[in-house]
Amino acid sequence: MRLTVIGSGTSQPQPETAASGLLIESETTAVLVDCGQGIIRELFATRDPRDLDAIVIGHMHADHYIDLVSLRYLLPWEGVAGAHLPVLLPPGGKARLDALATAISERPNFFDDAYYVLEYDPAHRLHVGDLTISFVAGQHYVPAWGCLITGADGARIAISGDTGPSDTFVAAARGADVVVAEATLKSAQYDDPRRGHLTPEEALEMADRAGAGQAVLVHFRAELRERIEAACAHRPGAIAGRPGLSLDVVPGHRWSDDPAAPAAHGLAQAPLT
Repeated sequence: MRLTVIGSGTSQPQPETAASGLLIESETTAVLVDCGQGIIRELFATRDPRDLDAIVIGHMHADHYIDLVSLRYLLPWEGVAGAHLPVLLPPGGKARLDALATAISERPNFFDDAYYVLEYDPAHRLHVGDLTISFVAGQHYVPAWGCLITGADGARIAISGDTGPSDTFVAAARGADVVVAEATLKSAQYDDPRRGHLTPEEALEMADRAGAGQAVLVHFRAELRERIEAACAHRPGAIAGRPGLSLDVVPGHRWSDDPAAPAAHGLAQAPLT
């Protein structure tokens, strides 16, 4: 599998990156996880969005799904034959997407005419092409889910989605080849009492507890980048996510403290363009 960061930002607009969006590809399948503002425009640099096999939305905050509107305007209008793009929403997401069509002054079937909209059951696995997707509940301000994506060769990517510190995610992600974790907060001081986001240090600590081969931190504002890069420098295999970062996910690969180890252990990493 290949993981490409399309956007690593938050709900706060910033010139450096679009909001949340991750592209997972195998030789035959392409899945977009989250579709926040700016993601469809950025995705063109890697893949035509119309060639996706599915889109998975972790929760219904705008920075994770609002660019479904942008993509819809790329797709055929009512009456044009063609396959509908599967859009996999969390429980309750269909009503919110229908309400969005009304809010933007489009017809009630605006999304249904181009998308095959399905509310996933987080208790069950889904199969999209040769990828298997399972879900893990996050700890957020609204119902939210992370996901685990497994390739045909057994490679595993665990994506936290928006969450506070979560033993549930750590358990589900145990042994993953790559953990993609949000790193939103400067400090937990200003978070809700029931936490809904992570600091960079908490994100890396969760990846370590899961025994992840690599850790990619996303969902942060530009002012946190230096701090995140400094934290990642002390954890072999940890990377601050940014648009265009692309990694080949190697099953069973683990980093060591030896700088030469990535080549020795067969890490396949695409150029950071």
